[in-house]
Amino acid sequence: MVQKLLQWAGALFVVGLLGASVFALTIVKDRIRVVVAADEAGAGPDPMALLRDDLQTVSRTVDELRMALGGNFERLGAALEERAEARHADVQGIARDVTSVRDGSAAVQHQLASILARIEALEVRVQARGTGVAAAPVAAAEPPAAPVEKPVEKPVDPPAQRPAEQTPEKPAEKPAAKTGFLSFSVPTVAFRFDERQDYVLAPDLCRVGFDAKSTLHDFTGATSKVTGRFAADMDDPAGAWTGEVVCDATTLVTGVEGRDTNMYEHLDTKAHPKITFTITRFVPAEGGVDVGKQTARGEILGTMSIRGVQRELKMPVAIEVDASKRLVVKGQTPLKLSDYQVPVPSQLGLINMQDEVVVWVALLARVQTGGKK
Repeated sequence: MVQKLLQWAGALFVVGLLGASVFALTIVKDRIRVVVAADEAGAGPDPMALLRDDLQTVSRTVDELRMALGGNFERLGAALEERAEARHADVQGIARDVTSVRDGSAAVQHQLASILARIEALEVRVQARGTGVAAAPVAAAEPPAAPVEKPVEKPVDPPAQRPAEQTPEKPAEKPAAKTGFLSFSVPTVAFRFDERQDYVLAPDLCRVGFDAKSTLHDFTGATSKVTGRFAADMDDPAGAWTGEVVCDATTLVTGVEGRDTNMYEHLDTKAHPKITFTITRFVPAEGGVDVGKQTARGEILGTMSIRGVQRELKMPVAIEVDASKRLVVKGQTPLKLSDYQVPVPSQLGLINMQDEVVVWVALLARVQTGGKK
């Protein structure tokens, strides 16, 4: 009898152990996923999004050029008309000068003829005295009459063109600087790495996230729903940066739907849908700023807000400029979930997530249109 009871007890134990195993498997089967992918792919922007951003930038530039060229051609037409009027006035002045010279030449010729006639009369008288013959007085030859022409009045400068007398009380104003005849102005956004400028994050090109570790495996959560703007001067020793970076916590994904649901609950995204980092300062590393190469290394200081809790945070970053004149900011730093009152996930006390996670950013920003040019 005792032997049968032991057999039944053993059978029940095996069945219970099997049932517990099946139950545990049903709980954790959706929590485990093995993903093989390149590390940089998770942090970098989508290549198609980069291409779309470049095309949008080119389109905006073309629109600005088209609008600017309209005004430039209007100014060109006005300049051509002004130049034509000035040239017409110059031609009239030259014509007056030629007339004046011609009149002066006629008067000179008349005077020369009169002088020649007097010289001839003097020669006749000298010859008569040399021979001892009393010569009759010879009348001086009359010079040919000069052509009578109407006098041409010389143009008198209008009062406005005469230099005004300067008085100590009111010094003469300097003439306005003239622009070139074909000087065009086109809108340009000058990128100045060593000057304070306003930057705006490029939509869909930024990614922020975290790397976490658990008992069974490591995983990453990330989102591209990132907005924000900041003002910065990479070469400012004071590092007086301002701005903020905001991510939509409701769009963070880890690749496992059940785990994402638990994450949203722990982050309390219904009450606090945004995670915000407010930038207050940039501390460059020693020798970390190269204006020529347009690169910088240092720490960004600010305030991190998660689940409504704010704490000071500093993040080491590397900054560079890509071929499309976008500012690229990459950095990461560890933080503890418990510091922001975020419950650390745990499953049955067997699968535990570590309290410390690594928060990282991969941001792309452009000089803000309408900002400092």
